[in-house]
Amino acid sequence: MSANINANVLKNFIIKQIGANHLTEKTAQKAGISKDQFQEANVDENKYLELDEILQDNDLYEQFATLYVAEQDDKRATKDEEAEKKEQTEIKGKNGAGV
Repeated sequence: MSANINANVLKNFIIKQIGANHLTEKTAQKAGISKDQFQEANVDENKYLELDEILQDNDLYEQFATLYVAEQDDKRATKDEEAEKKEQTEIKGKNGAGV
């Protein structure tokens, strides 16, 4: 997958996903990030990953970019379903108006 997502957009998405501006090892595991991936990305070796560390690690960037794209697809699908329902309701209304 191509990860052509604006870094600021992805940062905001990550903050929304993890509920903080840094990622702890425990939170990383909940997000499906292995302990090895976490340690590899942890360049300053503190107990958490800062957003810049996440974005600089290609694997983590890719994982969060994939999650972001999936969320956007879900939102689009929901909007499409709502638009379809509205259109069907309007068609039913027009059909009933002429009777």
